[in-house]
Amino acid sequence: MKESLAALIDVQRNYQQILKKMTKKHSLTIAEWQLMQNISDGNQTQTQLVAVTQLDVSTLSRQLGRLVEKKLLAVEKLEEKGAARKKYLYQLTDVGRKAFEDMQADFFSMSQDLFGPWTKEEQNLLKILLNRLKTSFERI
Repeated sequence: MKESLAALIDVQRNYQQILKKMTKKHSLTIAEWQLMQNISDGNQTQTQLVAVTQLDVSTLSRQLGRLVEKKLLAVEKLEEKGAARKKYLYQLTDVGRKAFEDMQADFFSMSQDLFGPWTKEEQNLLKILLNRLKTSFERI
């Protein structure tokens, strides 16, 4: 069993290295890119982002702040009567949307390079086995 887990660690390391290079090319971190994905998917308030990312509020606030500083995100204060906390809406700026779309294109290209030579059956088998592995980990 150690052989399979060791192979997974190697795959994860390689994946992280490639992602770091790709995100750096677009002046992003992996965490910033993932956060931009969530915002692009419609999770635009801090409450929604905390729920979907499972990040601590202070960590999320710092990441959002960095993206606003880089002018990749715009922030808009939402007015809600009787609300105890301030609520903000985060959206990708034009610069942020371009960086995000370029990163997504590079990610898709990497995915094609990795799995293009594989048959559909091989790709489906990998998905099935990874889902089984995920389920096994969840049982532990």
